[in-house]
Amino acid sequence: MENLKSFHGHLKNLQSQVKKLTETGLALNGLFTEEETRLHTEDEVSTLKAVYDSIAERLERLKYKEASARYGHSQRNTILSLIELAVKVVVSKGNGLSIVEDYLFRESTNRKQPFGLVMICVGSKGLPDGVEVVSISQLARESNRPRPEIVDKLLRGGYLLFTEDAFSPLIDKLIGEVRGGMLHLPVSREKLAEIMALNKPQHRIKIIELE
Repeated sequence: MENLKSFHGHLKNLQSQVKKLTETGLALNGLFTEEETRLHTEDEVSTLKAVYDSIAERLERLKYKEASARYGHSQRNTILSLIELAVKVVVSKGNGLSIVEDYLFRESTNRKQPFGLVMICVGSKGLPDGVEVVSISQLARESNRPRPEIVDKLLRGGYLLFTEDAFSPLIDKLIGEVRGGMLHLPVSREKLAEIMALNKPQHRIKIIELE
């Protein structure tokens, strides 16, 4: 009888230990899950920060390229202006404009070229894979079209456009939502458009500035 009581006592002790181990295992499993979620979140945050750093670097390169193009264009204009002035002096005694002077006059009216407008463009892949930096001014020069027309074409093509000043707070907002568990990568173009719509007053200011 004593052996039976001892056996029951030992069994209860084992059951109690198993229960504690099970509870500990469940607690550890919850901790592991939390840590996995935390690491995944930080990985997504790091990705967004890396995207911003890459975009900022590409923006600087394109802005430098635009500044160089502006300088080259300015130098060319200076030379043409000097030639135009010399021709005007030579033909000033004649009646009417010479063919050369007429050409230079028409050329001078076309010397103004757009420079310096560089934007962040988000395509169908969204963030982080669909982000590019484009020179609106370069596209305008190459197509001989005004910059607002280039912007309108990109927008109608489904692209989202951001100035540098608008892109930085957008990334900050996305990072905040990722850390809060409300958002995960990749962020679709549609979701970005929704965020922009919620932030409509500020976005509208950027569009006016852009134009």
